[in-house]
Amino acid sequence: MSAPAAASMPLDDAVPAPGALLSVRDLRTVFPTRRGIVQAVDGVDLDVMPGEALGVVGESGSGKSVTFLSVLGLIRPPGTVTAETLRFEGFDLMRLSATERRRLRGRAMALTMQDALSALNPAFTVGTQIMEGLLTHGIVANARAAREEAVALMGRVGIPSAAARVDEYPHQFSGGMRQRIMIAIALAARPRLLIADEPTTALDVTIRAQVLDLIDDLRQSEGMALVLITHDLGVVAERTERLAVMYAGQIVETGPTAAVLAAPRHPYTRGLLASLPRLDAPDSPIQAIPGQVPDLTRLPPGCRFRERCPLAVAACAEPVLLAPVGPDRAARCIRTEALAS
Repeated sequence: MSAPAAASMPLDDAVPAPGALLSVRDLRTVFPTRRGIVQAVDGVDLDVMPGEALGVVGESGSGKSVTFLSVLGLIRPPGTVTAETLRFEGFDLMRLSATERRRLRGRAMALTMQDALSALNPAFTVGTQIMEGLLTHGIVANARAAREEAVALMGRVGIPSAAARVDEYPHQFSGGMRQRIMIAIALAARPRLLIADEPTTALDVTIRAQVLDLIDDLRQSEGMALVLITHDLGVVAERTERLAVMYAGQIVETGPTAAVLAAPRHPYTRGLLASLPRLDAPDSPIQAIPGQVPDLTRLPPGCRFRERCPLAVAACAEPVLLAPVGPDRAARCIRTEALAS
């Protein structure tokens, strides 16, 4: 399924893409520290269309998770979030009260965390934790109905003997089963948007494929949109229609996943691809990206990748905007012609 063209093009103003489920313009998230202000998210623009799968990739610390925690209203003080536009299904999220935001979160937008073992409460059974969302959002009328629905959800995500295991605790489940429990909790209210933050962390290859297949199946059956946050370019290549690449708090490239991976238009995206082992040339050396990610409290002027970039020129010291580089594509780079040749 291909994503609508409007979803992948950056906009110069704050007008959401027509029909967008989620629209974000100029999102900024900062954290004060003893060393200075950390600019974790700096001017992010993106849209998520109904039913689509958006992949978000980048190194640790690039701002992937913080971007969507900001969207969900899960950034705690002293962290602060500002945005020119932050809308979900027509709701202006920046104008909602904390109570209104909480009602929307979980009910319409849901999150699965990276580490299911730490995200699940070890003091409560998995059934109790699934039931909590069902009762909080009024999905069912009483505890008995909540328990029945919890068993059904566990069965739906592939937990065997769900009726017998609903009263077990997180430590009694394997890593893959705990991740399935997390997905059951996230899907309890049938959200329109699922944000899956590294859903396959610490899982072996077989279990990882099962979890991703489960998310795909549920997305198709429920018609929900998916944001898949991951380090794994192989996963986004197989599972998403559109891709956003983040570096040092900014989106540096976006477009249809296949097109971006086949012909990257930003040196950072190209560097990520070059750092992967190749099946067609298993003896070829892996080309690591030189240098270090910049200190988010002391960001360099201009392009944030320029100190690691083999194509950098003097003009890269000036601010660089995310600009169109072809149909449905954009990149934050003034040297895109060098990559296209």
